Amino acid sequence: MKGEKWVTCVLAFLLAFSASLGAVGCMVTAFSLTLARFPAVVLACAGSALLCAGAFSRKRGGLVLLCLAALGAGWLWRRGEAARQLWQLVYRITYIYNRAYGWGVFRLVDTSWDAGTVDWPMGILGAVIALTVARSVCRGQGTLLTIFLSLLPLASCLVVTDTVPAGGYLLCLLWPLILLLLTGRVRAGDSHQGNRLTLLAAVPTALALAGLLLAVPQKSYVNRAGELRESLLDWAQSLPETAGETLRELAPGTVAGEPDSVDLASLGRRIESTQPVMDVTAEVGGALYLRGQDYDMYDGRGWSASRHRVEDFSCRGIDLGSVTIQTVSRMEELYLPYYPQEAQSLVGGRMDNSRLYTGYTFSRSGLPDSWRSEALAGANTSHPFADGAEENQSRYLALPDTAWTGAAPLLEEILEGKTSPTEKAEAIASFVRGSARYDKNTGRMPGGQEDFALWFLTESDTGYCVHFATAAAVLLRAAGVEARYVSGYLVRLRPGQTVTVTGENAHAWAEYYEPALNTWLVLEATPAVEETPAGVPGAVPETAPVPTTEAQPQASSEAPAQTGTEPDPRPSQSPSGGPSTEPVPEPSGSRFGIVGIWLLLIAAAAAGLQGQRRLRLRLRRRRQRRGTPNAQALARWQETLLVARLLGETPPGELEALAQKAKFSQHTLGPEELAAFDSYLRGGKKRLRQMSWYRRLLYQYLYAVC
Repeated sequence: MKGEKWVTCVLAFLLAFSASLGAVGCMVTAFSLTLARFPAVVLACAGSALLCAGAFSRKRGGLVLLCLAALGAGWLWRRGEAARQLWQLVYRITYIYNRAYGWGVFRLVDTSWDAGTVDWPMGILGAVIALTVARSVCRGQGTLLTIFLSLLPLASCLVVTDTVPAGGYLLCLLWPLILLLLTGRVRAGDSHQGNRLTLLAAVPTALALAGLLLAVPQKSYVNRAGELRESLLDWAQSLPETAGETLRELAPGTVAGEPDSVDLASLGRRIESTQPVMDVTAEVGGALYLRGQDYDMYDGRGWSASRHRVEDFSCRGIDLGSVTIQTVSRMEELYLPYYPQEAQSLVGGRMDNSRLYTGYTFSRSGLPDSWRSEALAGANTSHPFADGAEENQSRYLALPDTAWTGAAPLLEEILEGKTSPTEKAEAIASFVRGSARYDKNTGRMPGGQEDFALWFLTESDTGYCVHFATAAAVLLRAAGVEARYVSGYLVRLRPGQTVTVTGENAHAWAEYYEPALNTWLVLEATPAVEETPAGVPGAVPETAPVPTTEAQPQASSEAPAQTGTEPDPRPSQSPSGGPSTEPVPEPSGSRFGIVGIWLLLIAAAAAGLQGQRRLRLRLRRRRQRRGTPNAQALARWQETLLVARLLGETPPGELEALAQKAKFSQHTLGPEELAAFDSYLRGGKKRLRQMSWYRRLLYQYLYAVC
């Protein structure tokens, strides 16, 4: 008996460690979390699994674990670090959900997301999963609750299609849970038989899972199940839309806006949102930049906006008609097209929407065709700032020392022979566009780097609009050209046609000041949109329909706009700069080969299901035919209780009396008394087989009684 406890303890440790490590790994890889001490988290999972397996193997081990958990919770509360990391993890997850569905961000801390501060929450998660799994194995109870709690981390990864866990960790999580499902019922009745069944099923289950992951790789899943994915997304997105409508009725003052700062150090792969933000209609078509917020302060790891700047933003030039904007929800700022005909006052880098308008119209102007020649000629040297010109000028040229030092050797080659701001800007934009490849899956800046722009220009091979815009703005400042970083939306319009703007149209770009024109000009440095006219988007009117890359107008939607406060990486197009016309390649391997693999997997699953049924029946019959007559009677009584419960009736009193006699008296039961159990079981199983087909399947393969 002592040896059997050791076997149970070892199995509990292995399954608990696998499940806890898998749950932690799924969360880390799916949400792109970075653990500062990954080996320590793995040791925490292993230690928790070992402690829980050993404790639950003892009679009062659960009480010991409860005391240890209380002491650990008190210690963590005094430190405060675990709570801070937990809230940042919650903020990170809700931020990703908000980027995808616009559900809002849950934030209780003022600090920005730190990619290396989730060790404590992940360690606690692993300990909780290890505790529930070890309890199920050692005590033979609570299997369904264990599986539910263990699958919660995986379920959190499935809400957004971009948060895909790594296959290895997914295997580590699912393998022990499937074993618990297969052996839970047997283990509840007899731990010895449960251990044997676990050992027999462990290797086949692992091989079947590994084969499934290899046969259906995660990269090919999106292509093969595109229609299902889209339908699930539509269903998921309808939930927040319905909830948003109710919330707006209850709280009509809801406000959404651009973030106050952009944390470049935590910037990872871009997660697109398909939530509608606004509807835009313009009399003249073409590329339209909608300016939301500009940022003037750069510290090497992020952008922020000083809130005491006041300036006018407008342009007198050719008439480009009007632009009408209807936002889905109330926003803190008005989105300005380039350029309003009448002067608009920018406070802190944006136009404040203090009256919370949801619909507004601007008359739009564009620079004349001769704007570039005028800029190169330097016809005007006036400055746009009403007060404090020198202070504002120094603000738009300020850079950290590391940025100045790192940009100098790059600019020596870029600016050769360039003198005017526009010449420098065009040369810098060309250099930045060619410095990296557009890719929304660009990872975070390594922790040892001090300057985001220099890291991107010298070490990163990929980036998206935030990377390119930041690099352009930093190089412009280092070249002596006043510049700033801007976030908003880039839309392609057809004349007179209303277009629905979503999170997919969110974009970032740089602005530089051209003193000859007394105007801030757009500098587009992102390769995906380099065909946009330099300097002034939409300066050339388009009267014929032009291709669009954004979502087509949708039916009236009341979904809230983005409300996150994290950096909003905002590319609006595919890396190629427009819709692709090339055919999508078929997945490798023939269609018949894939079908064959699926048929083999289905056959293997059916064989495994039938095999576990036959094994359980055989083990049960062996127990009922071996050992002393009293032991055989108790084994028959255990099955009698199961059959009676499935039939919804009370077991016969005479059989219960025989079971009590076999367990507590010195009397040895005879063959006639054992036959009474067999008679009831034969009749009960016959009645079970006469029930509906789905119940018969349940009794055959889940309970293995007929």
